[in-house]
Amino acid sequence: MEFNKIEPIYAQIIQDIKLKLFNGTYTLGQVIPSRRELAKTLGVNPNTIQRAYKEMEDMNLIVTHRGQGSFITSDAAVLAAIREEALYEAIHQSMGLLRSFEKSDSEILTLIQSYLERGTSS
Repeated sequence: MEFNKIEPIYAQIIQDIKLKLFNGTYTLGQVIPSRRELAKTLGVNPNTIQRAYKEMEDMNLIVTHRGQGSFITSDAAVLAAIREEALYEAIHQSMGLLRSFEKSDSEILTLIQSYLERGTSS
């Protein structure tokens, strides 16, 4: 994993785990690497991993059982809410970029509709 210098590393780790969950690399209820193991793999301070895991526990994305490890939530409703939040964030960021081209929301919507009607997927 390559880290950018803009976002905090713990936030990038959270984003990476979310993406792995959304793309099927991780599944509901699956065990994820221990804090120590992930810190070693990524070459980051264990406290950074601890912060990422704490944040994910607070958002109910993962659960930790002492002595057993940390697991992706088994609650599909929690996952659906986190996925929807991620989609809204992506839309928010995209809209910011699109508005920087000085297009109105209706012009942006027309462009998006045209894009979708062409069947373009990338």
